[in-house]
Amino acid sequence: MPADATNDIVPFVMQHPMFGAHAHIQSIPEWAATEPTYASLCGYTMADLLTAAGPLPLGQADILGHLEGDAHSRRYFQLWRSTRFTGYARATELACRDLLGVEYVEENADAVGEALGRLIGDDPAASYRDLLTNKANLRWMIRDPMETLDFATEAMFPADFVRFTVRCDAWMHLSNRAAVVEIEAVGDRSIHSLADLVEAMQQYISVRLATGRVTCFKMAMPYYRGLDIAEPTTHEAEAAFGRIMNVKVGPTIDMAPQTHGVWSISHPSAEQVRPLQDYLVHQMIRRAEAEGLPLQLHTGYLAGNYGVLNHTRAMDLVPLLIRYPRVRFDLFHAGWPYVEEHAVIGKQFPNVWLNMCWMWAMNPATAERALDSWLACVPHTKILGYGGDTGNPVCEYGYAQQAREGIARVLSRRIERGGFSPAEAREVATAILLENGCRLHGLEA
Repeated sequence: MPADATNDIVPFVMQHPMFGAHAHIQSIPEWAATEPTYASLCGYTMADLLTAAGPLPLGQADILGHLEGDAHSRRYFQLWRSTRFTGYARATELACRDLLGVEYVEENADAVGEALGRLIGDDPAASYRDLLTNKANLRWMIRDPMETLDFATEAMFPADFVRFTVRCDAWMHLSNRAAVVEIEAVGDRSIHSLADLVEAMQQYISVRLATGRVTCFKMAMPYYRGLDIAEPTTHEAEAAFGRIMNVKVGPTIDMAPQTHGVWSISHPSAEQVRPLQDYLVHQMIRRAEAEGLPLQLHTGYLAGNYGVLNHTRAMDLVPLLIRYPRVRFDLFHAGWPYVEEHAVIGKQFPNVWLNMCWMWAMNPATAERALDSWLACVPHTKILGYGGDTGNPVCEYGYAQQAREGIARVLSRRIERGGFSPAEAREVATAILLENGCRLHGLEA
């Protein structure tokens, strides 16, 4: 096959608009308030810097917080050099080079900050739009979550390319009386029964859906607990709610002699409240089904360090996928490291979409292998190829370009092997880069 026929896919992918299936992107005011320093571009690499540094000494809260000035930059870039071949760091370096015109190295520490300040400029709203829609070439971004109703305003997130998830974390992870008080404050209502609790959640969802800018629901349970969801009865959920509300109090030893009358509160155990959490999960899923909106589920790797990684396996969701055959489940992060389990789930269940958001930054090499594998066994119309999963617009650009490069390599190799014609590769690229996400979320390409 002529070289130009093989390589045609590379410029096609690199210039193609993308659907950002998952983002935590800053608002325009947050972008405007960005401190223009080299550290502002660290993004997820901070977790890798901590891994590179090793266990912290006793009494030290973080790896850099006690350092200032040259000492800070010297230690920061020393750790950076240990991590610079990871996907996180590579994306930051790529973005710095393309957008700021300088290399992300210690001797350019001041220059990086100055260039970032110029990029933000005197009109942050304009630079924000230009960076995300022109330079990163994102057609849509699904911002997780809609924390406040103010987010629906143009001054915060432009409506022509930003949509939102609705999350009910306060309900999904409810475990004690204090959490109920927080839910009461959010909804400005008292909660005395399981029915009140469910009604408050439904009201919270309805208010956000009324903005017209929510396209999906989202759950991120592995950060708090496992993905195995039982199906408790209403009675079991009410009993668990009662354990939360009927707290026991008793005296405790007060080590401060100047105070008296301190009381301890006994909270129910995680297993005792699990039926309530599971019950509320089902209520949210049924609302998603009723609204005809997809449900995004965090599976796979966890942000930060010291995460409970055994909570992340998508295979634990199989009973739920069978239970709700008409709900569209969007499984995140390629399930890394369980990418082949993701493949068989995506092949087996018509109600499942496989999402590569964050994956191209976490582990680009595995992301390429995963996509190549999935294309051999899963309908390509069920694969979402990109989501930056970041808050920083500069990092978003780096992650987007990194994803395009990886996707282009996968498709180019398939052409070289004779698996795809150039036309077929372009068809697949358009689907996984843009069209599949638009169809799933009901948005125009």
